[in-house]
Amino acid sequence: RSWDGGPAPAKLDFSSDKGAGARAAVKVYEGGRVDLDQAFGVGAAPPAEGTTSFLGGTLSKLVGGGPVTAEAMAPVLKALLDRLVEKNVAQEVGAKVIDAVGASLVGASLPTFGSLASTVKAAMAEALGRVLTPSRRVDLLHDISTARGGKRPYVVVFVGVNGVGKSTSLSKVAYYIKSNGFVPLLCACDTFRSGAVEQLRVHAQALDVPLFQKGYGNDAAQIAADGIAHAQAMGYDAVLVDTAGRMQDNEPLMRALAKLVHVNSPDLVLFVGEALAGNDAVDQAAGCKHAIA
Repeated sequence: RSWDGGPAPAKLDFSSDKGAGARAAVKVYEGGRVDLDQAFGVGAAPPAEGTTSFLGGTLSKLVGGGPVTAEAMAPVLKALLDRLVEKNVAQEVGAKVIDAVGASLVGASLPTFGSLASTVKAAMAEALGRVLTPSRRVDLLHDISTARGGKRPYVVVFVGVNGVGKSTSLSKVAYYIKSNGFVPLLCACDTFRSGAVEQLRVHAQALDVPLFQKGYGNDAAQIAADGIAHAQAMGYDAVLVDTAGRMQDNEPLMRALAKLVHVNSPDLVLFVGEALAGNDAVDQAAGCKHAIA
């Protein structure tokens, strides 16, 4: 591209690690310890007495009227479900929470609001615990050690939509792996987004870990395969594969992702999503899972 009629730059692909400035020192920020309890308000003072939440106002009509019936609960649970969906809770998750609350209250006698609150809180905690408990336990360090015992690298592929932090999350995992005595290889398979390879190189330099890349415009599945072979030849313990961001309804790009996964058979595929996306994040994860199944 030329500007103001001037000559176009001779080169726009800076993915090569050779040349002036390619190995420039990267300043690594070493911040102080963060108190997460303080940052996220854990232990903060409860709301002032007299304030009534939507939950409390909706359920208060169940107090003091004898055993709670399913008929009395029906409109209350519907109102609660509508409220959860309005707050961007996934419909499936909201239904599970509501079912747990209803099961805990039907037939119960609630003489005071305190007894109601404690019952509902316990039911919601139990339901959310079930929803958030993964069906598969992932012990990354144990699995990497097992793979090393088999004289092969442990392979993780990071997937997700554009701009959610896949490369940054990958680098955090690389730091965790390296901090526990293993050597990870970063594999740059985002061959589409300008700057993706350079971004991953900066992370690799900051972490002092190896990077495998072949620039832009090449087949990502083949780059991943070559990177895994390189890691095995060099004796690296893990390969962390960065991929291009893509929407779950983009069929051509999802087919390319499926090819990368099926060709290389990674040990783990990690979906990186954005919590603020709410329901859409659930759809994104489900779309990725369906595409690579």
